[in-house]
Amino acid sequence: MPGSTRMPIWTVGTAQGGDERIEADLLTTEGGALVALSEEGLLLRAWAPGQWRTVGHVTGRDAHPAGTSHSNGTVVIGLPRR
Repeated sequence: MPGSTRMPIWTVGTAQGGDERIEADLLTTEGGALVALSEEGLLLRAWAPGQWRTVGHVTGRDAHPAGTSHSNGTVVIGLPRR
């Protein structure tokens, strides 16, 4: 599609110690849950409270084949409720 851009790629660190990748325009939290949304506001993926730990933005080769792979580090950290 002319003029279109790819959605950003994010990594979500899960409570099980793994990482999940998701293409989404926006990630946001609400009540401890993490949700990934498209530009149109459609729900792409959701993680329940306690099921995610960190969120990082993927850039470079992994986000665009012409670049060099690197991550901007953790941008969101989920803290357990007390």
